[in-house]
Amino acid sequence: MTEAEIRRIVAETVDQTLTRLGVDTEDPIEFQRDLQHLRSWRESVATVKRQSLITAVGIIIAGVLGLVWLGIKGTP
Repeated sequence: MTEAEIRRIVAETVDQTLTRLGVDTEDPIEFQRDLQHLRSWRESVATVKRQSLITAVGIIIAGVLGLVWLGIKGTP
């Protein structure tokens, strides 16, 4: 087997594998755009998660501080 034959076999195998996975091998730029969209979506979800956690912690801290304030204010 020559190197050219090996390269052809590998290229065909990769092409078939990607096609079976649903990737249009004729338009790799479109696939790259799809992956970029998925990355943006993943980063957005991570940001929302982080902000939600920060908000929840803030609400809990505000509640605890409110209870402490009521405790201090309510003692004679």
